[in-house]
Amino acid sequence: MPTNKNRLQLGRKGEEIAVSYLEKKGYRIQACNERVKQGEIDIIAEKDEYLVFVEVKSRKESNPAVSPFISMTRAKCNRIRYLGKAYLERNKIRTMQPRFDVIGIVFQNDGQFSLEHVENAF
Repeated sequence: MPTNKNRLQLGRKGEEIAVSYLEKKGYRIQACNERVKQGEIDIIAEKDEYLVFVEVKSRKESNPAVSPFISMTRAKCNRIRYLGKAYLERNKIRTMQPRFDVIGIVFQNDGQFSLEHVENAF
């Protein structure tokens, strides 16, 4: 059973990989682990006319049948939408279209990983 510390390390490593991936795709990173009163947004980036709120889900390969996206429940999506709205309001951003993406990363035992990016996921 993974400890909270191990989960946190895996999550941070996944977020670092996601940032690097997004930058290579031309996204401009605005913030990582942005705290708003109600929670945290993993990555906020700009791409074209969009302000993109990115949720990163990382998993180990121990069960390849279980996708990292499985934890993206309706409640989780609603919460991320709420956090994005709070961020837009707090920063008075009115000129960019919000978009919500999810990046799933699966780490294999040999240190390699696979990454899937779902744009406009919800």
